[in-house]
Amino acid sequence: MMFKKSKKSKESVQGFTLVELIIIVAILGVLLVILAPAYTKYIERSRESTDLANAKSAYNELMMNVAEKEEDPEPISFKLKQKHPGWQSPLPITVGSASFDGTNTDNWVGTPGRNGSCVVSYNKNLGVIFTWSGGTEDAAARPTYSEGMKNTLELLHKAYDNRDSGTMQTNKAYYSNQTFKIDGKQYTTRVYYADSPVFKKALEGYKPKPASYEDSPFYSVQDDPGNKYTHQGFAYYTYGKDRSINMFTYVNENKVYQTTDEGKTWQDITPGEK
Repeated sequence: MMFKKSKKSKESVQGFTLVELIIIVAILGVLLVILAPAYTKYIERSRESTDLANAKSAYNELMMNVAEKEEDPEPISFKLKQKHPGWQSPLPITVGSASFDGTNTDNWVGTPGRNGSCVVSYNKNLGVIFTWSGGTEDAAARPTYSEGMKNTLELLHKAYDNRDSGTMQTNKAYYSNQTFKIDGKQYTTRVYYADSPVFKKALEGYKPKPASYEDSPFYSVQDDPGNKYTHQGFAYYTYGKDRSINMFTYVNENKVYQTTDEGKTWQDITPGEK
């Protein structure tokens, strides 16, 4: 006797039902949501490993130059491979003599990110300094300029011994008509000691962006507006170890520049530029 196949049996050999397909797609979607972040982090860590290897190579090259009695070796810079701001790799991160545990130091400055760069420089008082850029919402590769600020440096170095007393702890902690060069252009402006209590408070919550001298965070709290002086924007700095300048930031109406190696290398950190 021959048995007639049921309709259900016939459907079962034709493939998945619509309900089964929906369930499978849903499961795949859930798996994708779970696995995608882990995969993305893995890829990003791989890019970071490349950047850290390049930083290590630059460090070794710089130290070889120092060993050959180059007191002022040229900084070495390279483009970053990583795409996300900050570090995905486990902390602390160590390259040569510098280490990063989540907080910037004299030897590890800035945040890496998409289209960013790393500048490896040397300071005889601080050693090797790694300056990372690109780790902002509008991250862009920032041009690097090599210029100098000799006369201003001499003045700031001399003021180091008095940094914790006298006018250096008041709203008079500034130097007018200071001149320096960036990318071949000369600028003259007032330079503020940012660790003076008054000026340090003025910088709370402040993020550098193009501004005029009158729009600086120091203008309303300083002792004298100094209208008789030349003010092409404004600048501020902090000290590092042994009279060195830890960070020097210059702001004008078009640009924001920053140096962490006493003017040997300037980073264009102007926000909002692509």
